[in-house]
Amino acid sequence: MNRLLAIISATVLVLGGSTLVGCGSSYSSNGSGGGGQNYAGQAQGVYSGTSSNGYAFSTIVLPNDKFYAIYGTVAGNALLLSGLITGQGTSGNGTYTASVSDFFYTGTKNTGSVSATYVAGASLNGSLTESSATTTFTGASLPTSSFNYNTPALLSDISGNWSGTLLDGMSTTVAISSNGNVTGSSSGCSFSGTVSPDSSNKNFFDVSLKFAGSPCAAPNQTATGVGVDYLLSNGVTHQLVAGVTVGTTFFDFIQERLG
Repeated sequence: MNRLLAIISATVLVLGGSTLVGCGSSYSSNGSGGGGQNYAGQAQGVYSGTSSNGYAFSTIVLPNDKFYAIYGTVAGNALLLSGLITGQGTSGNGTYTASVSDFFYTGTKNTGSVSATYVAGASLNGSLTESSATTTFTGASLPTSSFNYNTPALLSDISGNWSGTLLDGMSTTVAISSNGNVTGSSSGCSFSGTVSPDSSNKNFFDVSLKFAGSPCAAPNQTATGVGVDYLLSNGVTHQLVAGVTVGTTFFDFIQERLG
């Protein structure tokens, strides 16, 4: 099978040859049910769609209501990633709200808020407000034949070698072993770490990466994030989107594996 790992966090590493964010993404989800109370997990799932400013996006809401979204433009079967949004949210009675940070590929960071309505495992629609600007978005899950959020993540789906580019166009390589050890490098910066299925038994991974010294942007620091694995629409290409956070620092890369 050909699949994608999306490690989505305040630093995003994107590995692949197709799009993670966009209408062609092979995401789907089945979240927890709704209700009249606020408690974590009601909005959980993976959703993708488009925004009013012309971006395509993919979003994951975790069981603890933490929110990650990557966005960009789609060219053919490829995503040109523009940035990542992350924050802690609250869900309840069909409403999801979150305070978020928006990391743009140029290095700019903005803060704001997300307000949305959801049908768990089916749709997530709302708005992002930063300063005085508001952007609306419409997102939906895809069939479970493409991605099943309620299926435990498997290391066997993501182990192997990957190659591709960072968000800024720099080349990078990543290797994931069968037991979840990760090694990689980009432009003289090496890193290592682990990836493991989340204890919730939902279909995403927990990721931890330790960067080496100079010339890494976060020398000798540890970054954390989450990951999602799915089958691309062409049925041939694995794409890996990885993201981790080191304080307020944002990183990313996109790589691919064929066959």
